[in-house]
This record gives sequence, C-alpha cells and structure tokens, in this order.
Amino acid sequence: MSKWSQVTKNAVERYNNRYEKLGKDVKSLGWGDKKQQIYRFEQVLSNVNLVNKNILDIGCGFSDFLSYIQEKEIIFSKYTGWDINEKFLSENKILENHFVKFENQDISNLQKSDFAKLKKANHQVLLMLGLLNFRLSEGEMNYEYSFDLIRNAFAITSEILVVDFLSSKMIEQYPKENFVFYHNPSKVLDFALEITPNVILKHNYAPIPQKEFMLFLYK
Repeated sequence: MSKWSQVTKNAVERYNNRYEKLGKDVKSLGWGDKKQQIYRFEQVLSNVNLVNKNILDIGCGFSDFLSYIQEKEIIFSKYTGWDINEKFLSENKILENHFVKFENQDISNLQKSDFAKLKKANHQVLLMLGLLNFRLSEGEMNYEYSFDLIRNAFAITSEILVVDFLSSKMIEQYPKENFVFYHNPSKVLDFALEITPNVILKHNYAPIPQKEFMLFLYK
C-alpha cells in the first residue's frame, strides 16, 4: 500500500455516497452550486491562456471545466481528465474523442516509473481544483498531503500548475466547518517558492461562499 492509498479509498467512498444521493450534480463533487463553480473557473482564466494548450484536469469530476471552456469557445489542443472515481469517469466517457480523453489516475500515489512517461505527454496546463479541501486530521497531515500532490503535479506539467484552497483568512459571514481544511496562504506560498520562483497567489476574489485562494506555479 502506498503512502496515501487510504486517503484515496476514503475519498472514493465519500464521493460514491454523494453520487448515489445526488446523481450527476456539482454538489456530488462538493461544490456549492453551478454559479460558484463558474466563478472559480473564471479565476483560472485570469492568469492562464488555454489556447492551443494541452490541459490535464486532475480530479475532473463530471468534466465541468471542459464544458466551461467549450462553451466559451476556447480552442485548446488536448484535454485529459483524471479522476479516481469510476462512476464519474463513466459519466464522461461519452465525451471522448481525438482531443478529449479520461483516465483513472491518482496524483497522490504515482510511482517513480510514472513520471518520465507523464512528462513526455507534455501537459502544458495542469489543474487541481477542489482536491485539497477535505480535512484529514488536525493539520500537519493536510499540509503534507497537499504539498506531496503539488510536488507530483508540478513535476509533470511543462508550463503551469493551478491549485485552489480554502483560506485560513476567513470571513465573519461564513462559519468555520470542521470537515474541511483551511490552508494558510503564507505557508502555502513559502512552500511554492521552494519549488519554483515563478508564483502567483491570487487571494483577491470574492468568497464562494467561503474565502478561497488560488496558486499559479510556473515552470
């Protein structure tokens, strides 16, 4: 069993339970609603040009980001969606074509032999949206998990990695929830600067409904 196998297993069970109750809905993925999800996607485009890019969407869910950029008529080169949940991937299979494919892959449990192959795939823009919000323990395990995933993801992108977080700099209007994890943006930024000097931390967009921030790491 690899380091984060149990975390992956727990996540699959959690999302399966939501899917059985809610079906193909953004709430099955842990998002609030479609409007909030679109606003989050807009933040990605504020610092990333997807035109003619190969996109790897880790934790793609129901491929809502793909639908979003298609509706905006953004001409990308290739889209690959990864998820650990077969039920979600089954919903996406109908969308596959020469430019779009989906795979059951776990970014937290990559083997050393995987990295060379994944680098050759030339994933220019890599997204990890909503992956790091669930509380694993009283704190340090979440940071260890988050930083492991970011290291793995940044290693296999050729240009940029985009990751989002719930912020520990909370707003009074929304109460703290015990089942999610709030990352300290300063701590995340310090870590990011250890792996690349080319970083943007975006902490200035409206709460959706909690305060979030987005990290852009450039090669």
